[in-house]
Amino acid sequence: MRFISRFLFTALLLNAGFSQLSAQVDLSVSALPDSLKKNAYTVMRFDNETIDINSLKSGIRKDSYAVTVLDEKGESHARFQFTGDVFNVLKSFSAKLYDAQGKILKKYGKSDLQTSEYSSDLATDNKMYMFECSAPSVPFTIQYDYEVSMNNGILNFGYFFPMEGFFNSVQRYDYQLRFPETIVPRIKLFNQMQEPVVSTAKGITTYSWKVENQKAFESELLTPPLTDFEPYVIIVPNEFSYDGVPGHLSSWSDLGKWSLNLTVGRDLIPEALKAKLLDLTKNAKTDREKVQILYNYLGETTRYVSIQLGIGGYQPMAASEVYRMGFGDCKALTNYLKAMLAVIGIHSEYCTIRFDESEKDLLHDFPNFNQMNHAILMVPFPNEKLWLECTNTKVPFGFVHNGISGHDVLVCKAEGGEIQRLPDYADSLNLEQHVAYVNLLVDGSASVKMQKDCRVKIYDKFRWFPLAKASDQADNLREDIHLPNVDLGSFRVSEHLTALPSIVVDYTWNTTLYGSKTGNRLFLPVNIFRTGYDQLRKPNRIQDVCVKMGYRDADSIFIQIPETFEVEALPPISMVISRFGKFTANVTLKGNQLQIVQVADVFTGTYKASEFQEFMAFLNKITAAYKGKIILRKKAV
Repeated sequence: MRFISRFLFTALLLNAGFSQLSAQVDLSVSALPDSLKKNAYTVMRFDNETIDINSLKSGIRKDSYAVTVLDEKGESHARFQFTGDVFNVLKSFSAKLYDAQGKILKKYGKSDLQTSEYSSDLATDNKMYMFECSAPSVPFTIQYDYEVSMNNGILNFGYFFPMEGFFNSVQRYDYQLRFPETIVPRIKLFNQMQEPVVSTAKGITTYSWKVENQKAFESELLTPPLTDFEPYVIIVPNEFSYDGVPGHLSSWSDLGKWSLNLTVGRDLIPEALKAKLLDLTKNAKTDREKVQILYNYLGETTRYVSIQLGIGGYQPMAASEVYRMGFGDCKALTNYLKAMLAVIGIHSEYCTIRFDESEKDLLHDFPNFNQMNHAILMVPFPNEKLWLECTNTKVPFGFVHNGISGHDVLVCKAEGGEIQRLPDYADSLNLEQHVAYVNLLVDGSASVKMQKDCRVKIYDKFRWFPLAKASDQADNLREDIHLPNVDLGSFRVSEHLTALPSIVVDYTWNTTLYGSKTGNRLFLPVNIFRTGYDQLRKPNRIQDVCVKMGYRDADSIFIQIPETFEVEALPPISMVISRFGKFTANVTLKGNQLQIVQVADVFTGTYKASEFQEFMAFLNKITAAYKGKIILRKKAV
């Protein structure tokens, strides 16, 4: 599926070039080599893409490509979607649908595109074009030919990424970038991507790349992002002019200065608001407390709305407008809080960053716009730096949420941008904990009073819970309990909005089958909250293993057994220490109470595919302990 937008292809421009070549391709499925069908939901039969840069402000992009869909799971790749705006205009479009034998079933034109100016953005000049391919059966092939004109600014000369994703192979991909000799592009090659073939004629330089017979990559659980190993290239201009605002991409310092210059003059605060801010903070004992007061005020008086008009994709609304309207996007709200803090004499820094859990590192030697899609604020104090998410002040004050924690950030200063690193959290702080008190009856039924505690990064993934409907909350709690016939009782949710936040749920439930009864014995599961890691088992691991977020699972289960029963068998004490993590498990009997304590730590890390079996050996020991059984026997009379 092709998505062309300002953020991914901010000024990809093309020209004509390969229509005769594409017409000669045999698009029947039988013409595909078996090697390209293996692990493939789709195959890119050909992609002929040409980008003609006319100047720093304009150019043309033309693309002709055909995708064969081999499996229903790949049908999304047959969809066409283009988001245009004043910088990107779809000039032409056509499509051809082929059957499995490569015979044309139907042709389409621009009039068959669905168009929409609807957007989640309040203010936008975007226009979306969509084509949903409807084939009578799988396999089929769809060919698209389209042209885009780019005007008034080019921030990116190209992004040659041959693979459409996992389970997609490429038969052939030809890519050309043409530009006047007076323009100096900068290229960045990734993962053994070959250097371009370079030619020059009549004052025009051409960079060419070609990829053939690229086999599909299989996505496995805990697979690293495709960009970690798939060859690709990014091409950017050394200098640019966007919506009449010139800049340079020769350094992150230059890019940071350009971004900050877009905020100049947009920090004016009305007198009425100045008085309000001074009054709000007059009794605060510290500057940190003042910042928190205004952070909370921001959340109480504004809401997030995206603004994407012209250069507004990068330039914030004026602070006075945010005050008047009561809304703004990430840039506007960040700039607004920065301006409010200045009123009370607190310095802060406007920052740009990538909001994406899987993409943390900026290319320190290759400044570019591709890696930036968000703005936050940094307040430097002598003993700490506060990183503030102005878009959503529901994020607890002082907490760096999952979308940006541990990321590189560009701190935009008047003297130039500076890359800094946001703090991250120790794996052991990312806790999911269950504490359960079980009253077991002789028939194997039980009533349970318990508490679930989610902290730090686990909290962030669970942050939806307090705002959810009671029925959805109840369903989620039931899913935690791997027993049949669970009847949930009352529950209470507490959210602790500290710098190390948590959500605590206290609740009760009962079941008719906590233990299974056979004759005069009861068989009890050791841990009703964990099932282990069987889903990761695979005989031949292909990709490396990537644990993006380490965590701790800690469970304490206290089972009051009937007085007429005694323990016949308990699982052994378990302890595993590994470079992948550690695990301890202990089951003891004190009086008539079974005490089960299991703690699993899985560390953040990336491991070679050759280390997978060692990694699984560690997880298998945890799984075995989770699946352990306790046997109770009825006492002799």
